[in-house]
Amino acid sequence: MDTRHSVTRCLRECGLDLRSAVRSRRRGRLDAARLRMTASAYDPDSSELITPYVQEVRLIAERATIELRGRLIEDRHTLVAAIHSGAVPVVVQYEERRSDSPALLDRWGRSVAEWRTAAALCRTRAESIAGGANLRLAHYWDAVWQRQSAVDDDPRTRPQDWLPGRITLDADWNEPDSWLTAAPGAPSVLTTALRVLDGGHARAGRPAA
Repeated sequence: MDTRHSVTRCLRECGLDLRSAVRSRRRGRLDAARLRMTASAYDPDSSELITPYVQEVRLIAERATIELRGRLIEDRHTLVAAIHSGAVPVVVQYEERRSDSPALLDRWGRSVAEWRTAAALCRTRAESIAGGANLRLAHYWDAVWQRQSAVDDDPRTRPQDWLPGRITLDADWNEPDSWLTAAPGAPSVLTTALRVLDGGHARAGRPAA
């Protein structure tokens, strides 16, 4: 991927870098008085705690990770096209002719390996974005908790695992090969070729050696 689109730059442009801590804490102090109950009384999964600010941070992170994934596909469009075109002879050789061709499969497999390496790097960057967003939420909820504790004259520290609105990557990030297909999970030449490749270079229907 283009090095211009670094994680640091992305976090900064999205307002998820370390400098956002001050803004997050300021917003937390303002929102503390608007919550009908003390934050500590809520289950972290309560919808009452998905405040407009929490929604804003989550939307920023979601948009950033979607754009990151789209940029990967755009930057690697030549590789993606090669993987699609290369899947056809693999399926013809292994599914129709029922004959192994290790050289053919190895050549195509190198393209798939390059894609998977790029996708893994993309996922690492996406995890950094999610982490930056969660850090922003942590500063926000720290401020909410501290302001409400001050009002109650009962100093409390936010439990580390109490983070309403916590951001995680969706399940698609675990299956980057599905980004190559128009309909993930649907039968296709590409999914068949990938099954052959991941089956240990064995002909479909025959156990890998």
